[in-house]
Amino acid sequence: MKPRTLFGLVVASLAAFASAEPKPPSPLPRIDTVETLVLPDVAQGPDGKALPIAGLSGVTWLGDDRYAAIMDNSDRVLLFRLDLGSDTKPRVIRDLRIVVLSRALDYEDIAACPPRLAERVAARNRERGEPDPGHCLVVCEETTPAVRVIDMETGKLQGQVPIPNTLMKPRPNRGLESLTTAPDGDCLWTANEEAIPADGPPPSDRTGTVVRLTRIEIPDVDESSRHTAQFAYAVEPPHAFLRAVAGEPFSGVVALVPLGGERLLVLERSAGHGLPPFESRIAYVDAGQATDVSGVEGGLANRTELHIAKTVLWKKSLGCNLEGLCLGPSLAPEKRALVGVADNGGLGTPSQLVIFELRITSP
Repeated sequence: MKPRTLFGLVVASLAAFASAEPKPPSPLPRIDTVETLVLPDVAQGPDGKALPIAGLSGVTWLGDDRYAAIMDNSDRVLLFRLDLGSDTKPRVIRDLRIVVLSRALDYEDIAACPPRLAERVAARNRERGEPDPGHCLVVCEETTPAVRVIDMETGKLQGQVPIPNTLMKPRPNRGLESLTTAPDGDCLWTANEEAIPADGPPPSDRTGTVVRLTRIEIPDVDESSRHTAQFAYAVEPPHAFLRAVAGEPFSGVVALVPLGGERLLVLERSAGHGLPPFESRIAYVDAGQATDVSGVEGGLANRTELHIAKTVLWKKSLGCNLEGLCLGPSLAPEKRALVGVADNGGLGTPSQLVIFELRITSP
């Protein structure tokens, strides 16, 4: 199956969901937590040996019951199948397999590869006398930082997607944390986890931070121009917690979920050195009603008139580090699954999937 065919299955389902809703939706989407599913400790690697599952940082839906998750600070992608019932409850997770990438980096999120981007990579490979990469995915990483294309079967890195200069100098370990592909496949969305130094301070005990939700359009194969847009997003301050040890709390954007058009769900992750250790928040935004700030070089923290309007739909302390989120299959009219992954890195807790139910009721 060619990349455009693979993505087409996902696009058709997402587009149907998106086009069936009013813009903006009325009432707002509703999100409910359904169930948490503990993952195995290991999965089969390319040589048949068992490799550990750890540090899950991002997840994407590949159509039907197939998913891919990225592990941070590693060279590994986890492929798996997840069966969901009509009640959104997970029935079984199966066929877990690990793809080893050709380079280890601090990968943070993963998304389906837009058809135009897959075609550009294939055309470049033909010019170089290299084989068609086959099924591709895109990942973001904080080491460079960069958005990269990967071959889903071989793990070979297939090149980079240019990102705005404003995202090239983030705070250490607070750069590109989220990545997703729009339902129509025309663009990618990404964001920095915390404010770049030029835009404002990091979060403190009582204040949040301002990040840039960034849309990167994918041009046709014969085009060289690439349009981007950015929207200032104010992250909530860290949650209240009972302090156990010294250390600065943090709060930032860790995942984006497109709903069609310019509408997004934004996953915020707050962490503190105490109890509860984490709080997760999912907010709704419509970038079509916001101001493009790509021409603003800095100072967004103080430019509140430029901040995109948001509505927090869901907030909870789950007791796990919810770090990735994606839109899954349709389970009933006006009902979709949301699938999240929880990072167990350094926590001594199991890797987990967190299943949500997303409802949008047409007026």
